Amino acid sequence: MNQKDNFQVCNHQNCSNDGLYKAPLHKLALNTYQWFCLEHIKAFNKSWDFHKEMDIDEIELEIRRDSTWRRPTRPFGSGTKFINFEFENQFNDSSSKANKKTNKLIWSLEQLDLSIKSTVEEIKKNYKNLAKRYHPDAKSGIKNSDEKFRDLVEAYTYLMDYHKKVK
Repeated sequence: MNQKDNFQVCNHQNCSNDGLYKAPLHKLALNTYQWFCLEHIKAFNKSWDFHKEMDIDEIELEIRRDSTWRRPTRPFGSGTKFINFEFENQFNDSSSKANKKTNKLIWSLEQLDLSIKSTVEEIKKNYKNLAKRYHPDAKSGIKNSDEKFRDLVEAYTYLMDYHKKVK
């Protein structure tokens, strides 16, 4: 580096202006700088290309390294403190069903065997079919049919009110 009375001088050939702007010496020495004046730093920045001598695969590798700030990464669970998260029938089907208290919309749709995209006509049709099956006067012999019927009525009422609010 050229120095004149503790001031940096522009590193460009035949330039004696003050070097106020730093630039890396080489792409492998990014923390070692050379100093340029304003005119020559503009020229340097126009010609600087970090990826100049790289092929496409090397550029892709650089992009991937930069996405993790060049820190080493490992797949989840591959460290020394790995805990084996295996479940053997610890969850039954009832835990995956919607709870009436947590999400009434999903619970209501499950009661009437509907999807979230169901129309009012489909809600009415499914309610009529299920109400005929589980009605207490139908004497269907299904255990807890009166409780199921109450749930159907509650789900139907909720869904109809929900459709009125949405539209």
